[in-house]
Amino acid sequence: MKNSLFYYYQLNVQKLIKNKNYYFFEDDNYFYYLYLINRPLSYIGELAKLNNMLVNSKFMFIVPNINRDIVSLINNRYYVLLRNNKNLYSPIEDIYNPYYCTPDMTKLTLLNHSNWESLWSSKIDYFEYQKDYIKIKYPLLYKSLDYYIGLSEIALSYFNTINNREGHHFPDNFVISRRRINLKDNSFYNPLNIVIDHRARDIGNYLQYIFLENSYTYEEIGDFLNALNLNNYQYSLVMARIIFPSFYFDIYENIINGYEKETKILNILKRNREYERYLKTIYFLINKNQSISRIDWLEN
Repeated sequence: MKNSLFYYYQLNVQKLIKNKNYYFFEDDNYFYYLYLINRPLSYIGELAKLNNMLVNSKFMFIVPNINRDIVSLINNRYYVLLRNNKNLYSPIEDIYNPYYCTPDMTKLTLLNHSNWESLWSSKIDYFEYQKDYIKIKYPLLYKSLDYYIGLSEIALSYFNTINNREGHHFPDNFVISRRRINLKDNSFYNPLNIVIDHRARDIGNYLQYIFLENSYTYEEIGDFLNALNLNNYQYSLVMARIIFPSFYFDIYENIINGYEKETKILNILKRNREYERYLKTIYFLINKNQSISRIDWLEN
């Protein structure tokens, strides 16, 4: 791999650290990450265009190789080299103050994930279709799947409700968002994690993240929600986002694809009731400041 880095990028690497899906090394005042591509190549072109528009941002920079290509073929696998300076940033500040998309950014249609209705409907159909195929091999997933499909359908129904009733009243400018939030790795400023979406996406993903990490208090969440200063429609989107159980489906797919053992899902299942209380409390905290569309299930 060191030879490939020298060939493609003219970097003479002394110490190379291998991780699950990337190689890491330092050079001068920069951190470098050679990432195995985990998204379709068609996305990478749009990510590179967006990355150039964000050149003065905190996001890592995609480094072209000596052929001026974004992607390098190494050992029959595609990689992208990312460069980041050694300054430390606060992800929370960027959740409060996101990067708003310019008109040119919104033209990157592959990166636009704002159509939650279509994305969520497709996911629900996909998991419904899989039920018969996982029944024997993955009994824990099979027994729990209907519950999480039910949560997904509540989130989808609520999303459609707030858009039919309120969406035209509150235009919501798109921002640079993340597919998922994990504050324990380098993904927050990783361009390979970027999507274009509502501001509510990162907020909702962050609220799910701190729940999974068991690193929350309701007082801190109340302060966090108040400081966001969102409108009625945006707070409603946050609520829809946290009801949709992305965390369950992520682990589900890792299990099906052989990256995790099925018992990993037990960490989620044993906290079902706790998460329902979490949703109800956040719903209550939001409604203290903004009267959002009702969710009868959370008021019982």
